[in-house]
Formats: sequence, structure tokens, C-alpha cells
Amino acid sequence: MTVRADPLGVRALSARTLNRARHVQVGSLERALEAIRNLPVPAWDSRRHYAGERLVEYLFVLDTINFCFWGSGRGYWQLAEALRDAFEGGEQLWEPEHLVSMTASRLGELVGELPLLEERAAALRELGDLGAGAFQVPASAVELARGLSERLPSFADPFLKRAQILPADLWGAGAAEFPDLAELTCFADYKLPQALRHLHALEYSDDLSRKIDNWVELAAGSEEETEIRAATVVAVDRLRDLLEEAGRPLLAIEVDWILWSYAQGLFPVRPYHRVWTVFY
Repeated sequence: MTVRADPLGVRALSARTLNRARHVQVGSLERALEAIRNLPVPAWDSRRHYAGERLVEYLFVLDTINFCFWGSGRGYWQLAEALRDAFEGGEQLWEPEHLVSMTASRLGELVGELPLLEERAAALRELGDLGAGAFQVPASAVELARGLSERLPSFADPFLKRAQILPADLWGAGAAEFPDLAELTCFADYKLPQALRHLHALEYSDDLSRKIDNWVELAAGSEEETEIRAATVVAVDRLRDLLEEAGRPLLAIEVDWILWSYAQGLFPVRPYHRVWTVFY
């Protein structure tokens, strides 16, 4: 099995959490491997995303408020398109001094009704508070992820979901190149564990299964939620290893993108876990 560098500590955290887990385990990966082994890595959608000269700033803004869509009837693509329209319409979201005055009501006018609008607006104000350094892109994906988590509280997730997704998105959109993308993990969220559970790659205790299947909210940072996210990171890394052994070397972030796209078309499928959080 490939041993990958872990400069952000997410792999170590995930392994430690899974080793003592009481509610979640990684199951057989055979079905998951067969389901995704020939699926393409989704191409970056430059139509639904903004694609103009402010692409870097757009992605910073997008990933700063890319969290918690469940229950709203609106999802990631509605947010991405709304921000695309705002950038194309001249809303100066690329100006830090514009972001520091962002309110929940103004953000709602721009992106529509989403959960946690107050928290989203606060996250944009934090980004704006960085001033001239708000949209700096270092040469390292790890350095960017670490810097985001250290400077911006809304990115300071133990699993660094959004802190890692920003460099991945910058690369996917062709806005930046990084030599260390293999050191990033998948982005532990709602949809990946839903797909992995569907494929029996994640196994939940009876009690956790009942909670999720009955749409019972889990507490952010709870043992159950943390175990789901840790097992997701471990399972995706193991799938990446199996794909490489089968002659298809991919990055963990590319396996993530394949699984996320696969999850969108699952029906019927059991619910995803529900947590009110700014971290994913």
C-alpha cells in the first residue's frame, strides 16, 4: 500500500479516529472499486462557474461560503452560478474592502436563500479582513490549505475540507499549478460518505444508521460525525491505492470528484448525515 506524505495531518487524524471508532468502519471496497473504476474524472465546468479574469478571486469567494446546503432546495451549483452572475455583473467581490462590509441580507440578495447566511457573510468579512493578501496563491497546495486554516476561523476544520478544496479547485479550473497535490486528501463532506455507504464501503452501527435514515441531526464535532469523516478519508485513500494497482493512478482529490459526481445520480439512496456546520 502506498504511503503518502501527510503534512497537514489529516491522514493521521483520520487513522487515529478510525482505530478507536465505535460507530463507523471501512467495509469492503470491492463494489466501490467496480462502480468507479471506469468513470471519468469530471471536467471543470467553465459554463456554470465564472471563467473571467477574476477567476482566482471568484474561487476564493466561492469556497469561503461553500458549505451546508441541506434543507434549502439550493445546492453547490446554484451558489456557483449565482456568484458567477455577480462577478459578471460587476459586483466587486474581488475587492477586500467590499467583502468586509458584507451582510447576510446583501449576500442573500446575491446568492439566494441558503442556510447559515449570517455565518457565510461573516466568513466573507474574515476573508476581506486579510486585505491585500486575501487572494494570494502560494506555489504549494499544502501551504495554501495550511494558511487558510491558520488565518481564517471558518477554514479551521480538523479535516480541512474547504481549505483543501480551494487549491484543488484552482488547479481544476486551470488557475494555478501545484507540485504537491498528491499530499491533499479527499474533502470529507456529506455526499462522499453517502455514496460510500451505498456501496458498502462504509458500515455504520445500527444506532447511527437509524439516526441518519430518520434525518436526525448529528452534533458538529460529535464522535459520530467525526468518525464518518475520518472513515471517508481512509476509504478514499484505499480506493485510490486499489485504482493505482489496477493501472489507473489518480490523486485522492480526483477520486473525490468521481465519487461526488457519482453520488449526484444515486436513486434510491439512503439519506446523508445532517450537521449544521461551516466546515462542509
